[in-house]
Amino acid sequence: MTSTLKSAWRSRLRAARRSMDDGGPNSAAAGLAAAGLATAGLEWAGLVAGAAGTSTICAYISMGHEPPTGALLAALHSAGHSVFVPICVEGHQLAWTAWTPGVAMARSLLAPVMEPVGERLPFARLGPVAGVLVPALAVDTAGVRLGQGGGYYDRFLATLGAAPSHTLGSEGAESAVARAGVVYENELLAAGSLPHDTLDQPVDWVVTPAGFHKIGAGGPEIGS
Repeated sequence: MTSTLKSAWRSRLRAARRSMDDGGPNSAAAGLAAAGLATAGLEWAGLVAGAAGTSTICAYISMGHEPPTGALLAALHSAGHSVFVPICVEGHQLAWTAWTPGVAMARSLLAPVMEPVGERLPFARLGPVAGVLVPALAVDTAGVRLGQGGGYYDRFLATLGAAPSHTLGSEGAESAVARAGVVYENELLAAGSLPHDTLDQPVDWVVTPAGFHKIGAGGPEIGS
């Protein structure tokens, strides 16, 4: 039943993205860069990096009708953050490679995406990582993330350890690595909206073109 519900939600959300005119993604690109770097005098990346100011951020290269991340990646790099993006490897796992503006790209052998050409590293080789920006079709205010269905990110997020318990509505410790789902504003939904199961890994932040939000008691609004 959960699988059927997820399929229906994915179809509906993908159709809504396809129906957007060019103005939506174009304005979203600038909005995501601002949300990641400078919303209302704050920046999500700097906030999760803490006192160091800059850190390693794992992000991704958007494709198709996803919220465009190109300007965000460039802004993170320009601000001094080390940016790594995922490479699909066998077993529905992710490796990581450094991203810089103009990096050479090649078609993935395992997924219908373009990937940077470079050394492929396991996550443990990246050193301290402050935050991970992950793609999503929708996120709710309890931290439930609906992905594309491939399972790559749920498997990866599970390796980071237990998710912060407050994403499930109770008090708990923060995740050592901030996990942010990236969606359009209308894809941030009320808690309980999205179907999920025990394999789904929650996020503790949401980044949209309108701002960034912390999942947890007392409301998600932080940087919008």
